Amino acid sequence: MKILAKAIRWTSLISFPVFLLTIPNHAALAGDIGSCAESLIVDGVSKSAAAIACADALQPNDLSSCVADIKESTNIKGEDALQACYRVRRPDELANCVIDLSSGLAAEKSTMALDNCRRSLLPDRYAECTLDLTETAQIPPEEAMKSCIAAEFYPSKQDPETK
Repeated sequence: MKILAKAIRWTSLISFPVFLLTIPNHAALAGDIGSCAESLIVDGVSKSAAAIACADALQPNDLSSCVADIKESTNIKGEDALQACYRVRRPDELANCVIDLSSGLAAEKSTMALDNCRRSLLPDRYAECTLDLTETAQIPPEEAMKSCIAAEFYPSKQDPETK
């Protein structure tokens, strides 16, 4: 019994410091929130909206980089980009999707790309679908976006033997 007590004591002496290493550094998290808010303010977002969005974000740096990438590569305003980036699970994919689709659109249609990429559960796949349809089927990007967001392709309709 004494050996068991010693083993437990030694285990607790070793495991407690290891446990302390796993506690997140709140100062580092606060720095992420601060840099996120600063980046959003630079991109034209109001101070209050930036503070709320960054404080609420699970990954503040992903949120701010999403807004910065969209604003830098398109004519979309920072506030509009923030609303979209804040509402998705994959802000990095959203930014890639919007940038890829906006390159083939007229400047005033960029908001259509932003909205459709935001509505898609898999923005990278949505962008790939849209770009592939535009290139291979030679249809306008707006029509390709509508087709891909509708996702009306069901394998059972194409091949009735597939269920």
